[in-house]
Amino acid sequence: MALPANGTAWPPAELAPILDKYREYDAWMSNNTAALSSIYAKGAARAGVLQRVRTWFLGAKTSDQGDNNTIHVSLAQEITRTSANLLYSEPATAIIDGDDTEAIKTVQERLDTIAGPDFEQMMIGAAEVSSGLGGVFLRVSWDQAVREHVFVSKVDPDMAWPEFKWGMLTAVTFWRTVGTENTRIWRHLERHEVQDGIGVILHGLYEGTANDLGQLVPLADRPETEPLAAIVDSDAKVSTLTEGLGAVYAPNILPSSLWRRHQLGANLGRSDLEGIEQKLDALDELYSSWLRDIRLGKGRLIVGESMLQDLGAGKGTGFDLDQSIFTPVKASPSSMGDAKMALEKVQFEIRTDDFLKAIDHFRRIILAAAGYSPSTFGLTEDGSAMTATEVAARQQLSFTTRKRKVLGLKPAAERILSKALATDAAIFPQGGAQALPVSVEFPDGVQDDPQAIANQNQLDYASQSASIEERVRKRNPDWDDIKVGEEVDRIRLENNLPPLQDPGEFGNDGAGIKPQPDPTLTG
Repeated sequence: MALPANGTAWPPAELAPILDKYREYDAWMSNNTAALSSIYAKGAARAGVLQRVRTWFLGAKTSDQGDNNTIHVSLAQEITRTSANLLYSEPATAIIDGDDTEAIKTVQERLDTIAGPDFEQMMIGAAEVSSGLGGVFLRVSWDQAVREHVFVSKVDPDMAWPEFKWGMLTAVTFWRTVGTENTRIWRHLERHEVQDGIGVILHGLYEGTANDLGQLVPLADRPETEPLAAIVDSDAKVSTLTEGLGAVYAPNILPSSLWRRHQLGANLGRSDLEGIEQKLDALDELYSSWLRDIRLGKGRLIVGESMLQDLGAGKGTGFDLDQSIFTPVKASPSSMGDAKMALEKVQFEIRTDDFLKAIDHFRRIILAAAGYSPSTFGLTEDGSAMTATEVAARQQLSFTTRKRKVLGLKPAAERILSKALATDAAIFPQGGAQALPVSVEFPDGVQDDPQAIANQNQLDYASQSASIEERVRKRNPDWDDIKVGEEVDRIRLENNLPPLQDPGEFGNDGAGIKPQPDPTLTG
């Protein structure tokens, strides 16, 4: 299949409801209150009478007194950021599957370059977007003017038109706006597909309008796409020179209850914000009501009209609350008959405790609905310190959600890194890469308490229930066999322990006594 035909409606009709939801999620992620107000105001206008029972606070009509009391809470952004932090609190490792040979070491070094710090930073950003929008696309990219190796880049799902078969991505078209002029819009489309088993990328530049893709024009017409004109063939195509699609989709969590009956959306992941939009809106209303209480709770003085000073012709009268020495004014005696001026203080009560309890309750139900433990966000019952085991117990829901996210991210990362390694071997043969499978491992995300490990190792030593090697591995779970062996030798040397014996020198009874030959059997 080629790029879309001229005059295609854009965005595609089948994406319309999905993109509308993406815009809503994006507004929550970016704390764009203007966009949220516009989205929910339009929704209220379209809703029927029965649907208006619960109105959106952010979409409500502004009162005559203004909306100075409105405050937005960035909990949605906090959820997406925390999701990425949980996944990459410790870096994932990408390794080559194979024997430890010099050739494998060379390929591993090349993989370490491709999956280096830039890749890790990109994946953290991808995880945050995935949390908010329900998934993210990863693609193989290369630009010899930027990097001397293939690299992996991300594409947000609100700029992709994917095609699935049996739940697997078979093709995808990415787009981006590269220029606007009055009503004219230039879009760059990048289509990934497979032709004769080889992954190819088709590039096209379209000049159209907001709702029309328009006409296909030369890539050289825009400076943003001009470099592509020099590398595509006569069909505006670039080959990855390797088997398989050059892009993958990593769902956040499957399935999405919102899109389970949608032909395309059923293959997309579920956003962490799905189903909690009204709760987030109610939290904003709670904070705004609290702020209103605080402003109304400011002390007020009610003074008689006779006490107000004349501010001049046409300017009315006033009373300066901040003036230290007051100018004498003519005033009638108070109703009590004394000589004091009639002043009355008004101080409204601020319901701080009530609001704090309500806000805490709403935050907890929002986080639980999103799949996270309140303690992950600092909502604990007390301020006492906890061990790693206690942390894991209190954050069980968060770590369960994290494991489900890894189920979607791990295979996608392995496929795209394997594809990147194979493509790198074809385009940059001098780099030493080979088309070998890549395995990606995510740590468990829980950092063990060093003191708890030391105490356990002490108990194991006293009870002789674990060897030195086992205790070293428990203390350093990320060490390989070589480092563990070296540490064991150092510990034995420091404690004047004899070196380990070769098992072949032990007798049949395992006591270390060699069996002596029977003299009757020797001739």
